[in-house]
Amino acid sequence: MPQPDPHPVAPPRGPLKPAELSGSNLAFLGDAVLSLHVRTWLLEEGYTRAGELQRLSIGYVNAHAQARFMHALLEEGQLTAEELDIYKRGRNSHTRSHARNADVVTYRVATGLEALLGYWHLTDPARLAEILQKIKADSGGLGR
Repeated sequence: MPQPDPHPVAPPRGPLKPAELSGSNLAFLGDAVLSLHVRTWLLEEGYTRAGELQRLSIGYVNAHAQARFMHALLEEGQLTAEELDIYKRGRNSHTRSHARNADVVTYRVATGLEALLGYWHLTDPARLAEILQKIKADSGGLGR
């Protein structure tokens, strides 16, 4: 008798619709989007050594840096009402994971930013590019 698959795969969903994704699903996508862009920036700047690339990328993708940037967006009133709702969906999503080097509030704010990045990736590439440029500029320069 065949054994049941311990990791069944859901049927294909087709194009992703943000309204059908949870805040943590959007954050999962947004985390990958930010990581890919940061890695690209670092390589464009000429960094090539694996250890250095990893160390520098952490300066962008850690919860503290993401939360600091998100607070700036909120304080500057940079979000539409719809974007604020997406941020809150991500921030308030219940996950079992947590950052090793951040408190719960910082981690949740960072998760809210990641949800927004995932949302913009799916819905508004121009807005995503705008925010990614702000993240890059906010870093004070690569490698610093």
